[in-house]
Amino acid sequence: MAKKLGVGVIGCGNISKAYFSFAPLFRGIEMRACADINMDAAKARAKEFKLRAETVEGLLNADDIDIIVNLTVPAVHY
Repeated sequence: MAKKLGVGVIGCGNISKAYFSFAPLFRGIEMRACADINMDAAKARAKEFKLRAETVEGLLNADDIDIIVNLTVPAVHY
């Protein structure tokens, strides 16, 4: 089997639960970590889905993350 792409999510609000819940349906990816400016939110989501919680900077610099999914509100995308 081919190596799965590692996915990290920035933004651990309500919509992130849907992304993490449905991710197993996609064979080529593996959710690995999440980050949020609210570290408690990141830790809670990480615990719920057996991932690791990171700071945003840590996630952006993680060697095992190939794809970043930005689930933050549009106003903070810049």
